[in-house]
Amino acid sequence: MKAWGALGTALNIASAILGGGNSKRQIILSCETEKVTLPVTPRVYEVSTGQGNKVVNVEQVGEALVFGLPQAQRISFQCFFPASVHDYPFVVGDALEPSFFIEKLRKWKESRKPVRIIITDSPVNLMTGIMKFDYKEQDGSRDIYYALTLTEYKDLNTPLANNNKQVDKTTGLKDRPSPDKKADSAAKLKKAKDVVDVAKKCYGQANKWRRIAQSNDLKDLAINNADKIGRLIIK
Repeated sequence: MKAWGALGTALNIASAILGGGNSKRQIILSCETEKVTLPVTPRVYEVSTGQGNKVVNVEQVGEALVFGLPQAQRISFQCFFPASVHDYPFVVGDALEPSFFIEKLRKWKESRKPVRIIITDSPVNLMTGIMKFDYKEQDGSRDIYYALTLTEYKDLNTPLANNNKQVDKTTGLKDRPSPDKKADSAAKLKKAKDVVDVAKKCYGQANKWRRIAQSNDLKDLAINNADKIGRLIIK
């Protein structure tokens, strides 16, 4: 975490008085049923957006851009939690001790659950995960200075992927649907018939199917009475 000196402290307080205090802009964080409003609004917050584009080299054409999907947004800012003994006039959020916010943010980070961030009077209203939370006391004032980094969270349990499986407590994802055994058997049956047909064409005898199966690593096939193609066994 970058060190903040006395100048940084003065700028934070000045920005709160000149910016956050007058405009009443607030940063609201919530996780499930819990919600906090940061007591002091940072002078600056940064939103980083990216796109998964790639540059590829095409023969006889040269470099070409291939568009990718949007990358997760990242939000970061630095500010401080004021100690209640100071009674600062520029507090615009919850006037609680710094220890309250520290415990709350650490709890949310370690819970592995998404945290929504809303910055009023701005387009920022995003479900995120806490990626990094650093804090320290630097001047004996009991104020706690912190840096917070959040990354956009996307719910992978979309309607297209939903099924009746239970959600895994470790990953937070649902189990994959069970494969269709009937469809799998039908595919293997067709493969077995194809092997027999190839044996007839290549060797003139259907019972040479084993040679083709071994050459192509088709270990899950076994055929009885291949010359009549009447009985197929799918292992």
